[in-house]
Amino acid sequence: MTQDEALSVLGLKPGATRDEIQIAYRELAQMLHPDRFPDNAKLRARAEAQMRAVNEARDVLLKGAGRGRSASRARSGSGTGASRPRTTADIAFEAEARAHAAETARLTVVGQARTLRERRRGMGSLAAVAGGVMLVTSRMRGTVGTLVFSVASMLVVWGIVDVVMLTNQINVLERRARNLLRQRDAAADIARRARA
Repeated sequence: MTQDEALSVLGLKPGATRDEIQIAYRELAQMLHPDRFPDNAKLRARAEAQMRAVNEARDVLLKGAGRGRSASRARSGSGTGASRPRTTADIAFEAEARAHAAETARLTVVGQARTLRERRRGMGSLAAVAGGVMLVTSRMRGTVGTLVFSVASMLVVWGIVDVVMLTNQINVLERRARNLLRQRDAAADIARRARA
């Protein structure tokens, strides 16, 4: 993964500090973590793939950001991790990072839902065509008619089952997208109020 790809995955701009990288990573990891889909193996597998990309992006950017002090430590004047009071600028920055991470995660979820809708449409078409073939061959006699009817009926059942499963997955992703939209708007509102 290149630095530009890593920046895109985490939703950052070139020149991001270690703190910005870590905050963006943490926000995305919380929103895209596979544990959010405990009851759906397919969505969990997709989330695991996304987390691998997010982890790789973080590693690429942190390696490129150097081993120097983080921006917050540099601002506080101490490399020993001395704490400093949080300012409204810190709160605004973290809220903006959270809003950006929520939007990035939402776009990922929306893309997954779009892909599943296309697959569902294809499986519905397969089931419809197989149903037509099944009706035509139901009148045929002999081995070929029976064989074609059997295969067509299996395809109809497979298509219907897959359409139902895909519909459930799409519903889960749509709920997740709505939640992420609410999180994005809430974080953006916090950032606006902190900046005011």
